[in-house]
Amino acid sequence: MRYDFHSHTHYSDGILSPSQLVERAHDKGVELLAISDHDSISGIAEAKKAVSFNGFKLKIVEAIELSAQSDFGAIHIVGLGIDSNHSKLVKLTEQQQQKRWARVEAMEQKFVNLKVEGVLRDLKASCKQVVTRSHVARSLVSLGYAKDNNQAFKKYIGKKGRVKVTNDWIEMGAAIQTIQSAGGLAILAHPTRYPMSNRRLSYLIEEFKIAGGDAIEVSYPSLSPDKRGWLEVQRSKNDLLASGGSDFHYPDLKWSDLGYFPKIADDTPHVLDLIKDKIND
Repeated sequence: MRYDFHSHTHYSDGILSPSQLVERAHDKGVELLAISDHDSISGIAEAKKAVSFNGFKLKIVEAIELSAQSDFGAIHIVGLGIDSNHSKLVKLTEQQQQKRWARVEAMEQKFVNLKVEGVLRDLKASCKQVVTRSHVARSLVSLGYAKDNNQAFKKYIGKKGRVKVTNDWIEMGAAIQTIQSAGGLAILAHPTRYPMSNRRLSYLIEEFKIAGGDAIEVSYPSLSPDKRGWLEVQRSKNDLLASGGSDFHYPDLKWSDLGYFPKIADDTPHVLDLIKDKIND
């Protein structure tokens, strides 16, 4: 079964609407698609309607990608197979979205001091719902303050940028508990993309397991075979399930498209089995 358990729509930092994402997934032969927007569940219902309207056999897996804080820095946790109407989860998404807008408002004060004008106004006009640093980078490019997203992060909003604002995300354990209370599996997203050494990352994965995490992404675009092997060792050592997905955002990226990521070995304990059972129920 072809699946993709990590994708984004324009409700967070993706480009496509949920309907467009569904059509692309259908064209790519994806049979199970998780809509996992950052701190948002708003695209799920629209995606399901698009599947029904078009008569696709594709099934939508309700999901979310929560920003959380660990002892090793900010991380992302995919909640897979959630009930998107669960009251505790809905309340958390509202809180996280408010924190995101508070962050860009704090950034705006620093931008003004640097004579960088119009960023917040542009974000309010262009963001569908959730505002991310990717939105800020795009705004800086469109307003002429950076030549591309990479420069926007390096000069302004990255770790060493002049407009860095500290995150205030939910604590990792609490995020895991909220996902599980909504019936979902808590998955550590794209582990090798966090700015830390392998040693610290191994501690993070162990901490994630101790906090009650269910699974870890071991397959996603741009992950080298050596890193995949290393992640598999960590997954097995911590008795976590495997998951994978494209982390799809943009249709024009040749190295990342819906359903395209390295195959996970058939004998690997996988979230797919649990998700198939939930959907069939």
